[in-house]
Amino acid sequence: MSSSKDIRQQFIDFFKSKGHNEVPSSPVVPSDDPTLLFANAGMNQFKNIFLGIKEAEVKRAVNSQKCIRAGGKHNDLEEVGKDGYHHTFFEMLGNWSFGDYYKKEAIVWAWELLTDLWRLPKDKLHATVHHTDSEAYDLWKELTDIKHDHISYHGDKDNFWEMGETGPCGPCSEIHFDKGEEHCDRQNEADHICEVNGNCSRYIELWNLVFIQYKREENRELTPLKDRFVDTGAGLERIAQVLQHKNSNYETDLFVPIIEQIAKLSGVQYIPESGISHRVVADHIRCLCFALADGGFPSNEGRGYVLRRILRRAARHGRLLGFREPFLYHLVDSVIGIMGHHFYELKGKDEYIKMVIRAEEERFNHTLDTGLERFADICARLETTTISGKDAFMLYDTFGFPLDLTLILAEEKGLGVDTSGFDNQMESQKERARKASKFSLQNEDIDWIELKQATPTEFTGYDSTETESYVQRYYLDADQQVGLQLDRTPFFAESGGQLADTGRIFNAGFEAEITDVRKAEDAYIHIGRLVRGFINNQPVIAKIDDQRRKDIKRNHTATHLLHKALKSVLGEHVQQKGSLVAPGYLRFDFTHVKALSKDEIDRIESTVNLAILDNLPLNVRVLPIAEARLEGAVALFGEKYGDQVRVVSIEDFSKELCGGTHVQSSGEIGLFKIIGESSSAAGIRRIEAITGRAALAFVEDLQNRITSIANTLHCPEYMIDTKLESLQKQIREMEVLAKQYSAKQAGSLVDELLDKAVFIDGYRLINREVQVRDAEQLRQLGDAIRDKAKDIVAVLFSRSGEKLNILTVLGAEMTSRLHAGKIAAQVALLVGGKGGGRPDSAMAGGKDIDRIPHALATVPDIIKSML
Repeated sequence: MSSSKDIRQQFIDFFKSKGHNEVPSSPVVPSDDPTLLFANAGMNQFKNIFLGIKEAEVKRAVNSQKCIRAGGKHNDLEEVGKDGYHHTFFEMLGNWSFGDYYKKEAIVWAWELLTDLWRLPKDKLHATVHHTDSEAYDLWKELTDIKHDHISYHGDKDNFWEMGETGPCGPCSEIHFDKGEEHCDRQNEADHICEVNGNCSRYIELWNLVFIQYKREENRELTPLKDRFVDTGAGLERIAQVLQHKNSNYETDLFVPIIEQIAKLSGVQYIPESGISHRVVADHIRCLCFALADGGFPSNEGRGYVLRRILRRAARHGRLLGFREPFLYHLVDSVIGIMGHHFYELKGKDEYIKMVIRAEEERFNHTLDTGLERFADICARLETTTISGKDAFMLYDTFGFPLDLTLILAEEKGLGVDTSGFDNQMESQKERARKASKFSLQNEDIDWIELKQATPTEFTGYDSTETESYVQRYYLDADQQVGLQLDRTPFFAESGGQLADTGRIFNAGFEAEITDVRKAEDAYIHIGRLVRGFINNQPVIAKIDDQRRKDIKRNHTATHLLHKALKSVLGEHVQQKGSLVAPGYLRFDFTHVKALSKDEIDRIESTVNLAILDNLPLNVRVLPIAEARLEGAVALFGEKYGDQVRVVSIEDFSKELCGGTHVQSSGEIGLFKIIGESSSAAGIRRIEAITGRAALAFVEDLQNRITSIANTLHCPEYMIDTKLESLQKQIREMEVLAKQYSAKQAGSLVDELLDKAVFIDGYRLINREVQVRDAEQLRQLGDAIRDKAKDIVAVLFSRSGEKLNILTVLGAEMTSRLHAGKIAAQVALLVGGKGGGRPDSAMAGGKDIDRIPHALATVPDIIKSML
């Protein structure tokens, strides 16, 4: 029996023998295509070749592409686990021809591999072709020995492939395997006929040969392409199922070790007929491992939200297997053991992947427990069989329940969910967020005054701080707020986290103070206030605040150094998730699941400052994006890059794609100081730091404070530590003496209170206002009374400023007759408060101090009513 490892390699070696170049799988998280959630097919990395944007570097290619289909157009998430062949993550074995061979070779080689190398029974194989593609039909018939009645025509739904609504497309030929009539899952349906593309599990699609020869135009017509392409895809999991003679993908060696580990950890044996949860967990952990290794990260939006849904779906099915503590991270080693030999990116990231998954599990377990209680409350008060969209959205917004989790829980109880109502709630929230966000420049809403024909604004700010220009158009409101579009400008428009420049635009006729700059496509709009005069069509001087720009440049270059330092100290899993480059400070958000230690912060800070001391030169080049990637330039996930990109290199220390402004050498930064480290969001840490003038001001202020402390302590600055240690020792000694004195006083007060206790119906009652230091001392007093008298009921009042503390304690003999928490709650109501606690001791609070006499008088009646 061939292992999955052998099958993958046999496929690659076969096509290498046919003149194909092996190319590595692209990451499942696309680094430069925010329109695509995940790589979902082998052709993704070749898309620009098919579109005619890029020339192919090789004519023939082969690989095994990592794919995730869990969002967007291709979304198999809800089907995973219900059958034996749907997955979120899978491998697509593929071979490509870029204007080289075509249908003949693709068909002949596919047949050769399946029947000669893998020796699949020829009478079990079926080929389908598009109903217009007689050429492919004849090639199957004439060049292979497939049974002629096993070749069939089908329509667009099954045998025509399109990249999108427009663009490259073409007919395809699929190869199916007949597993036998006994594998049909619809045998009991009287009108069902087993056939290829007949929607039953008897026939399994193994391989799709796509012949890209047309371009779909916007009017839906097909235009022949200049070049023709072959794009094939064979699912490794399905191939392995057939070659290993299994009934399901989950019974192959790609999944069995994971499922066995799940069964071992849970104590629940895997039974194919009922093992949905085992299958869901096994599939989802593979998906998570590859997505995290390739730079994905769980979050509340985009692909991060999809990953969070996948993890939470797996955790939810873990609950059904009996798991109550995080368990998914224990499966990571199984995945790497199966796949790491081919996908090297998994190795070395195992601890990081475990750390992220465990942190997400812990977070979800907490919200799940709380959310399940709320879900039960919702179900209990339902008057229909449908959970409202408002309640479903509340579970999502407050407890982190993805809609699909609510759907699963509802289905288990035989309930429905108003999904359209949920969507409306979601859209309303987005609309509120849009209205709350800062002003967004909408050109169509502005009454522009045209002075010259508008052209794209030329940005001169990389080299200049002052530029002669012309106002092309402007707007001006009644409050003298102005917007100016120039043909040339040194003003940087806010982008990539860097704040916009400020400054002045002026000539003899007017002056405008600029406080913000926005980009509207290729136009720079300078926003501010008209200080004097009238805007005219004469040349203007656009001049930025140079000192402010220098501060921003220092902070921006420091973010690049910081990004590299974080990777060096914490690990390559660190990915930038946001930044702010302001004149006064910088803020940097990055992926990491736990707070940084003092040692880690010190090492990061030291790494950056050593790079500053080395005065590393900066080099800025504009390169084709493919060349920049080849050089290892860091691109930010989710950013959209053009064919030409700006690469900022700090010697050999750092290399990133960046459109911002920077210093010429790292020494200009002066000093880098981290002033804050905190959590920005789940799994996202935030560092705040200062450089240059702000860092110097920080050091000066620090020195002044040290001098002031030394003067207060009457010692030299270098002896502050010694002096403080001496003072702390004295304070500790005084605290011991104070506690001894306080204990002595408390003992006397306890005896005094017990002496004045009133005997009532077989117990003693202390009902007094006492003077104590704080609530803690009140508790200590109550504990001492309870320990000395088993028959005591004590209700003690003490004032703390404008507030009131109430303590109720019961001796050991009284806890069977009364409940201290209930007494405290009743007494608190008399003074405008609330509280409660344990049966033997309870604390409450109050606001109405003037009602203490009334409460003291009422306590005996409250206790009597409870006996």
